[in-house]
This record gives sequence, C-alpha cells and structure tokens, in this order.
Amino acid sequence: MDILRNRAVQIAAQSVVIGGLVVGTGAFVVLNKPVTVTVDGETQEVRTFGTSVDEVIAAQELDLSERDQVLPGRGASVDRGMDIVVNTTKTVDVTVDGVTTEETTTANTVGAALADLGIDAENAEVSTDLDAALASETVTDGVSAVEVVTPKSVSVSADGETHKVDEAASTVADVLDSAGITVDNDDIVSVPLDAPATDGQNVQVMRVTVEQRTEEEAIEHPVKTEESDDMEIGETEVTTEGKDGKREVVYEVRTVDGEEVSKKELSEKVLEEPVEEVVVEGTKDPMDMTTEEIKAMLGGPGSRWYELVKCESTFNPRAVNQQNNAHFGLFQFKQATWESVGGTGNPIDASPKEQFERAKILQQKAGWGQWACA
Repeated sequence: MDILRNRAVQIAAQSVVIGGLVVGTGAFVVLNKPVTVTVDGETQEVRTFGTSVDEVIAAQELDLSERDQVLPGRGASVDRGMDIVVNTTKTVDVTVDGVTTEETTTANTVGAALADLGIDAENAEVSTDLDAALASETVTDGVSAVEVVTPKSVSVSADGETHKVDEAASTVADVLDSAGITVDNDDIVSVPLDAPATDGQNVQVMRVTVEQRTEEEAIEHPVKTEESDDMEIGETEVTTEGKDGKREVVYEVRTVDGEEVSKKELSEKVLEEPVEEVVVEGTKDPMDMTTEEIKAMLGGPGSRWYELVKCESTFNPRAVNQQNNAHFGLFQFKQATWESVGGTGNPIDASPKEQFERAKILQQKAGWGQWACA
C-alpha cells in the first residue's frame, strides 16, 4: 500500500511539473514576438520580449539621439510582425553651384536627402547616384559629400553672335564649353572663367589679337630759324627747302573685336634722312626805315612816286601839314581818305610801307589827281 501511495504521489508530482512546463512554454511563445527592425535601410528580423519600441531599440544596443527618426514612436507598443524603422541623423557636406554647407538629415539616400533639404535635383547634375546610401554608423562606405549643379539659363555674346545656354553648369568656363566657345589667354571675358554660373547671367567674350605690323612713315623735317635785321618784322624767307625723311617701323598692334586699342613701337629703320629747312625771319621794325630806304622803296630819283613824296612831305613819314593840320604822312592823306582805302588810326602811326600800299590803292581808285604835287 505504501508503494502504491508513493507511486501515486510521484505520478502526481510529475503531472504538476509537466503541467508547469506546458504553461511556461505557452507564455514564452506569447511574449517572445517576431519584429522587423530596419536601421538606415538595413533590415533584420528579431524576436523580442520588449513591450515597447524603445525596449526593442535598447535590446539592439542602438545609441540614438533625439534628432534620430524612429517609426513608430519609441513609446509605441510592440505587436507581433511589427516593422520598426530607425533613420539616424547623418551629416553630409552639400555643395550647390560651388557653395558648400554642412547639413544634417535622417534620409538614407542622396536623393531623399536632397529632397529633405529642399534641393530640386531634377535636371541638375549630381556628383553621385541619387539612390546611393548616405554614410552612417551602419553604412560605413556611404556618401558623406554631394555636389549639385543646378540648371541655368545663360546668354553668351561672342564673335558677333549671342548663344543661349540652358543646362546645368557650375562655372562660366562650363557655360562657354557648352556653347562651344573657346578662348585663349589674350581674350577678355566679362566674368572670370572660374566664377560660378548664375541663372540669367550675361557673359561677353571679346576677341583680342596681338600682331606685328610693319609700316612706312614720314620723318618730319626739322626747321631751323635764323634772324636778319635786313628784313622787317613779319617778313620771312626760306633759304633752304626742307624735305621729310622716311622710316620703316615695326609695331605691336593689339585689337579687341577688330578695334585697335594699342600700338607699341618695337623697332625702326631709317630709309631716308630728312633735310633741315632754314627760315630767315626779319627783326627790323618797319617804322624804323631810313630816308634812303624810303627813297629806294619809292623807286628812286626819276620815279613818279619819288617825285610825289619829295614834294608832299620831303620823305618824312611823320609829316603833318602845318597850315591846316589835316594832311598826314608821306602822301599827306586826309583822315577820311586814309580810312576810305582801309587805313585805321592816324596815317603817321603807320609804317612807310603801309602808307605806300594805301597810296597805291588810292591812285588805282581815283588817279593821280588826288595829289597837287602829281
């Protein structure tokens, strides 16, 4: 009886243990839930006893910051088969049309990051594939720097034509290349070639040519002036005729769009020496004529003018009629008569030569009868 009783107790105890194992296994199955965790695009399936997303993340030993993105939120309850997405904050250097900034994003690809940053990649040139992954703790070989060249509309004027360039170009040099325009070191571009290209920009290309040109030129002859007191002031005489020489000159000529802007002499060769001209200028005051010079001017003895002046004024250019004070000079002009032949002022203040010239004008107009001595 005792053996049976003990056997019964043993069986009962075993039943309790087996029952406990059955109950525990059921609880394990219920609490250990399968979930999918995707971190920065990398997905893995895990089983967890966690009841919240935060507990699942902690179990994966993910060190997240407040800026990292977790979907659904960290406090959300965990259900079997749940998808948990974690996008960590990444730092990427973004260069747009030559301007670089350091940006942060939770996007996982280049394309998503550009969209997140408000950069329109459509029709732009991007340095890497838009589907390329960004560098993070889980993606060590990802992209950490992106260059974007946005589309632009630029006008280029060159060689008498205007070219419209509508495409992604980073620098002015890229714009010229797209327009098929080449420039050399002498050409002038209105905007530096390495300057960023901008939408609506106008670029002007000026063609510069530098060439050597040989020209034949005259060498102006020098003029030497000599003085003579045998001639009156105002009288000149060329005693030696001058003649220009010739020279051959080599110039460096610079033109911009066909217009000459500078001309630099490089060398010269004299082909023909100039001949100096000699000019004699009178220094004698015409008022200082001697009586003999006046007589010679009038034609000397026997000349009608000589006899006329001898009678009228005895060869004195300053003579004044003492009876009426109304006749003046060599030819005893009345003031009105003097002025009628172009004289100004008092005749006695004019040179003997001028008095003679105006007397000849009067004789031609009115004849010899103007003078009583004639």
